[in-house]
Amino acid sequence: MKDVNALLSTCQLEPVWFVRAELADRDDARVREAVTEAVGLVYGSYDSVAFESARGMQYCRPIEGSHEGSPVGLVEIPVRELRFSLPRDRETLTRALEAIRAVHSYEEPVISVTEGWATRADYSKGKDNPNRWWNREGER
Repeated sequence: MKDVNALLSTCQLEPVWFVRAELADRDDARVREAVTEAVGLVYGSYDSVAFESARGMQYCRPIEGSHEGSPVGLVEIPVRELRFSLPRDRETLTRALEAIRAVHSYEEPVISVTEGWATRADYSKGKDNPNRWWNREGER
């Protein structure tokens, strides 16, 4: 990414982990709050940065060995998705995953981690850009 970063003037790309966790309705804000407490969810000059989607539907069928016990029919669970990025640091990722598992209601939370790149702004540039929210009338 050094070659891309050399071409960018308003931001830089940094290596990150993208984390995605499915949350049932009973997993209210406590999962996001636990991760924020564990790792801060810092993104540039902001903290507590995460995204939660609207509701979707998760499907699963418990099998032998699950908490449900013997196999039952297909289960439909309304869920939403929590997404955030972390610096690509093993200790930070470990703390975030352990925080999710500690407070999540599932026996086997659905968590995905991928490597990627995310932008970080150059805060010395673009302060007068008329498209920024702080420069738009009535959007503060």
